[in-house]
Amino acid sequence: MPGLPVSVSTAVRWTLTFRRSTRLQTILRPHQEASDMKERLATFKPPIEDHSHFLREICGGFETSQIFMTSHEMGVFNHLAEKKTADAVANELSITPRATAKLLDILAAMEVLDKTGNEYVVKPTLKPFLVEGEPYYARYLNFNRESRKIWMDLPDLLKNGSAEKTGTHKHDYGREDIEWIARGCMLGRLQSTLKIVCGLPEFRSARRLIDFGGGHGLFGIAMAQENPDLEVFIFDQPGITEVTEDFIKKYDLEDRVSTITGDYLVDDPGDDYDIAFEACSFGGTPDEALKFYSNVSDCLKKGGLFVSQTFTIDDDRTQPLSSLIWDLKESLTGEGHMNMKTNSELFSLFEKAGLQGENVFTMSEMSMPMRIVTARKPEDV
Repeated sequence: MPGLPVSVSTAVRWTLTFRRSTRLQTILRPHQEASDMKERLATFKPPIEDHSHFLREICGGFETSQIFMTSHEMGVFNHLAEKKTADAVANELSITPRATAKLLDILAAMEVLDKTGNEYVVKPTLKPFLVEGEPYYARYLNFNRESRKIWMDLPDLLKNGSAEKTGTHKHDYGREDIEWIARGCMLGRLQSTLKIVCGLPEFRSARRLIDFGGGHGLFGIAMAQENPDLEVFIFDQPGITEVTEDFIKKYDLEDRVSTITGDYLVDDPGDDYDIAFEACSFGGTPDEALKFYSNVSDCLKKGGLFVSQTFTIDDDRTQPLSSLIWDLKESLTGEGHMNMKTNSELFSLFEKAGLQGENVFTMSEMSMPMRIVTARKPEDV
C-alpha cells in the first residue's frame, strides 16, 4: 500500500535490476558510440603516409644489383648481343635452364633486355655499353664488381675501424684506355663542361690556358675551338701526351694546342697562364693536393683563374649520395683516390696554396654529379 515500506526482498530485486541495467548501459555505450563514429573504409584517410615502398627500394637495391652484376660477370650480355632463347643461353653458359629463364625475365623487367616471345636480346640502347668489344663498353662495371666484397664486409669494417690512408691510387693508362675515355667524354660530359667554362667572363679574354692531366686533350682542343685567340698547353705524363698529339692533329690545331710532358707535381708547367684547368685528373693525399694547388697558383698570372672539374661533398655532408658513398669506401679501404672534401674544405686548401675559392657549379645531369669549382690567384700577391 502507498506510504508503507517495501519488503526487503522487493528492495533487493529492485536494486539488482537497477545495477544490471546500469552495467548493461555501461557495456553497450562504447559500442553505440563506436557505431556512431564508424567511417567508410573506402574513404578512410591514412593517419600517416606509407613510406614502406621507399624502404623496399633501398633494400631491394642489393638484389637487383646482384642479379645485374652476376649477369655481367657470367657473360650473359655478351651472349645476348643477338636474339636467343633462355635454353640457348643456359646451354652456352652451362647453367640451369629454368633458373636462366627466370633470370632473363628479371633483366627484361629491369629494362636491360628486350623479350619477344621466348627470345631475349640486350636493348639496342644498352648494347654499346654492355657487350664486350663495343666502343663504349662499360669498363667501370669491373670496379663495381671489385667493390662488392668491400660492401659485404661492411659490418666487420665498421666494428673494427677504418684503415689508415695508404697512399695515392695510381693510374696506368695506355692508348686504348685514353681513347675509350675520350669516347665516353663526348657523350655529354665534354659539352656540359664547355657550356660552363666557356660561359665564364674570363674565358673570352684569355690568351694562355694550361690543362693539367689533360689526357686525350679534348677539353683543351674544344676550348681552343671556342676561343680563336687562345693558346692551349696540355700537361700529362710520358706515354699519354703521344696520344694527345694524335687528337690535336685530328682537329688540325697544332698551331695553337701543344703538349708538355712530365709530372705536374714535380716538373715546371711554365707560367703566365690566364686560366689553369683540371678535369678529374688529380687524386692524391692532402699533402700532394696542397703541392698541386700551389703549383697551379704559381703558374697563373695575378688575377688568373683556376677551373677544376672534381667531386666534392656539400658542407652539411648530406649530398651528393654517390660522392658520400665513394668517401666512405675510401675511408674503409685506406686507398686515397679521390680524397673527397667538402666545398669549404677545398676552399680552405686553396687558400693555403695561394688561391681564393669563388664558385661551385653542380653538373647534376651527370651519372655521378661532378662540380666545376673556380678559384682565383689574388692580384696583390
